[in-house]
Amino acid sequence: MIVVSDTTALTTLLKSGLDWLLPRLFETVLVPPAVARELLAFHAELPAWCVVREVAEVPMLTRLRSLVDAGEAEAIALAVTTNAAAVLLDDKKGRRQAEALGLTCLALPAVLVAAKRAGLIPTVADAFNTIAVQGRYRIAESAAIVLLRSVGEA
Repeated sequence: MIVVSDTTALTTLLKSGLDWLLPRLFETVLVPPAVARELLAFHAELPAWCVVREVAEVPMLTRLRSLVDAGEAEAIALAVTTNAAAVLLDDKKGRRQAEALGLTCLALPAVLVAAKRAGLIPTVADAFNTIAVQGRYRIAESAAIVLLRSVGEA
């Protein structure tokens, strides 16, 4: 399964030491150049499994750039043009744009739930705590409860 990622999920997982989950959950993880640049501004290098793929300059990309930030715009356009199974996006505005184009969006908490279901992590609760403390990523309490219940942890 091919997924395209925006910056937030990747940088949070890198800061939290949980980046190893992505290549175990997804066959190929693509990032567009704008996301690669954003990541390299804060991390020494990209993970070896992270594939940087150019995005064609198409009218959709120009329109998206006027609506969301550059990384999100390129990630959405790349997901469309590669027929990716999903796009990893956490920003609400970006998710709305992606979903309007028929893309499946996964936020970071959903990735952690998938990791638990795949037997890669023992608990989602611990992963939520790790990304909160180390990655400075916050999950709304109401959403966390729903997700924890979905894996039998609440």
